[in-house]
Amino acid sequence: MKKRPLFYLSTAVLAVSIFAGVGNAVQAEAPAAASFTDTTGHWAEASILAAVQKGYVSGYPEGTFQPEKTVSRSEFIAMLVRSLGQASDTSVTSPWYTPYVKAATESGYYVTGDFSSDDWNAPLSRQELARIAVHVIGKTAKDNTEYMYMATSNGVLSGTGNGALNITGTTTRAQTVTVIERISHILQGETLPVDTLAVANAQEAMNAPKDPWGRVVRTTNLPKNAKDFPYILEEYPNEMYELELPFKGITEPAFKISTPAELYKTDTLIQNKKEMEKWKENAEAYYKLLLNVDYRTINGKWATDLYSHKNQWSRLEEVTAYVAWVKKNKIVTEGSLVVEPSMVFHSRIGGYFMRSQFSFRIKEYNEYKDIFDDDRFNTHQKFDNLKSLGKFQKGQWYYGYTNTELSTNVQDGIQRVSSDISLFKLSTIIHKKN
Repeated sequence: MKKRPLFYLSTAVLAVSIFAGVGNAVQAEAPAAASFTDTTGHWAEASILAAVQKGYVSGYPEGTFQPEKTVSRSEFIAMLVRSLGQASDTSVTSPWYTPYVKAATESGYYVTGDFSSDDWNAPLSRQELARIAVHVIGKTAKDNTEYMYMATSNGVLSGTGNGALNITGTTTRAQTVTVIERISHILQGETLPVDTLAVANAQEAMNAPKDPWGRVVRTTNLPKNAKDFPYILEEYPNEMYELELPFKGITEPAFKISTPAELYKTDTLIQNKKEMEKWKENAEAYYKLLLNVDYRTINGKWATDLYSHKNQWSRLEEVTAYVAWVKKNKIVTEGSLVVEPSMVFHSRIGGYFMRSQFSFRIKEYNEYKDIFDDDRFNTHQKFDNLKSLGKFQKGQWYYGYTNTELSTNVQDGIQRVSSDISLFKLSTIIHKKN
């Protein structure tokens, strides 16, 4: 493992970085750890008190710590680096997490590929937490399942109940500081107790069958439509597999949908792992742009980049007009979408579509209109499956599953996102995050 240089943060960076939850409340304005109104008797109370006393995290001005609040990847990396007294080049501080990511990368704590995408604002998953933690304690592994085994067997990570690994679950502030405190104890030479059920489950997953991308295939608790897929992955819930298909109730042959199980046997494009990775990369790059806008930084390049990932039947002028609207309406959003290549469907009339999971939050706007460059956003409250959510609340994280439509009319053959693609439709599922 790389030597860990101890470069302490400058006073200027400390002034903007030691925040409650990173970016919410300056530490000086937050209450002392002992006065939090929501940590007494909490299972992580001791870790929270230790973390606050060490100064790498703090509470909120209203007197809370918010232990169950979800933590992003960047927030975790910042807490971790601060807890170890490290930072690197502080000459670049935009985005705010830049010096922390650089320090983590230089120290070997973060390695490219640790996260399922390069969106630093996305919620931190337990699998990602395990990978980083294993690096920090000086160990390594060959794939995600071994990383989870190393994290549990070294006492860094426990199960979420009866040893459940919940690898795609998000990470809370309480869980984050608990893991960082455990890492601190290990680095001091201590041997920690382990969750034996979690270790057993991690070992079972490590020895379980894998798909072409090295992910665990499950054979129990299968979705009702399991026969429609080549295999069922451990990391996705049945709700995602059982998502409603487009063209429900339409019986014309042109609308008949071929399932992933059928396509994996007959479609040479679907059988080509490299081709699937290209489709996945393009769709995820599109949504990385679409879900992350900021009126202070958005520009014409954002528009041309977004347009490059779409079927060229769409018009660049429409995307450029959206950029002007973002600036006028002072819109700020963040989010991410991950496409699943083992869930590809096809119909003659609709083309290919890949199932995806996504999360987003709307942080700022003046008028609740055209928040995203999505033609159906303004009508989402009319859909039976979405109207119970009402208006999406500012600052609230949402997550869900959708069918991502693909098509192309260019010569390279890569399936780009369709010109009429939308997250907000009848077949989409969206939930509030706790």
